[in-house]
Amino acid sequence: MRETLSQWGLLPDWALPEDVGRLGIGVHKVLLAGNDPVSEILKHLNVHRPDLIVIATHHREGIDRWLHQDMSKKIARSSHTSCLFVPHGADGFVNGHDAHVELRNIVVPVASTPDAAEAIAQSWALANSLECKSVSATLVHVGENENALRNVTIPDIDGWTWELIKEDGDPATQILKTADERGADLIALSTQGHHGFLDALRGSTSDQVVQKASCPILAVPVEWHGE
Repeated sequence: MRETLSQWGLLPDWALPEDVGRLGIGVHKVLLAGNDPVSEILKHLNVHRPDLIVIATHHREGIDRWLHQDMSKKIARSSHTSCLFVPHGADGFVNGHDAHVELRNIVVPVASTPDAAEAIAQSWALANSLECKSVSATLVHVGENENALRNVTIPDIDGWTWELIKEDGDPATQILKTADERGADLIALSTQGHHGFLDALRGSTSDQVVQKASCPILAVPVEWHGE
């Protein structure tokens, strides 16, 4: 941490551990014991209640994905906390060399359920906290529900522009295609977990997006009101 902060010009090379705290940054390394990593991590999260969980992910497929049990998605689904997934090897929206933040293009998938409002709100909160004032947000609906985009409440945010598009086809494929075409720095989506046989078999749309996206994904859990 000190080496990174020094590289960013926030600390001198000779900085001591206590100098990190003077920047308003607290760093705590936690070693959890137990045979079930997911369970132990969830217990820790339940005590400390973070606002955001940041998880590095690997793009695994097929048997390899099944064998590794996809711990990151288990944590995200069970923690009921917003998660920022950062794919291994992705540039992200923070330059690791100089801490320059470039969060200009955000893609938000829209469906009749779950409601995209919370994903939009947390996208703004993230961009605002990083002092990103000029953002192009693309709201994309995949499917035949003509009212999905009409029912979205678009907030009036200075410096933000909005594009609404409708696509047909496989939701995850079209969301990823839109993100690539727009050069997305972030995909922000509302999530509900698995609620059907096909979702359990193939993975939910959000799972597929997290698995294959080339940019960070902000997954925002919302309450499910289905049967």
